Amino acid sequence: MTKSSVTRTWFAGLVVLAVGLLAAGVSIGLMLAYGGTFAKAPTGNAYDFVPTYDSFFWTTVGFMVLGFTVAAAGGIVQLAAWVGALINTNRIADKTWFAVLLIGGLVGVVFAPVGFAGLASKTAFAAPRGIARNASAAGMKPLAARAGR
Repeated sequence: MTKSSVTRTWFAGLVVLAVGLLAAGVSIGLMLAYGGTFAKAPTGNAYDFVPTYDSFFWTTVGFMVLGFTVAAAGGIVQLAAWVGALINTNRIADKTWFAVLLIGGLVGVVFAPVGFAGLASKTAFAAPRGIARNASAAGMKPLAARAGR
């Protein structure tokens, strides 16, 4: 993957993820507002949601499932872009960018905002293009030469 395709793929995954989460969130809100009632719980000061099990309720459940499925697909697209960026930066003789992307991505699994900031800024805006600048000194051949082209 080229740097531009990694960037486009990563941002496309981000948009798909956001659209899926938005659809699921709106569906949850609609279900809680109109798909049932809140009854006082038998113990304590809490309330229980009692669904009506009508077509509106099941439609919102269906859109929640669809939204979360779309969000998961967006996450998988972002994962593919991250792997592509790792492969690109691994080709460079200096492994600093590879280490930054690897650590930033792994930290992003636990701390999503840190991963978002790290991957977006490093991959899209600051990372080199993945071409070994000193390929002959590093003993590397260009990809076309390795593939026999």
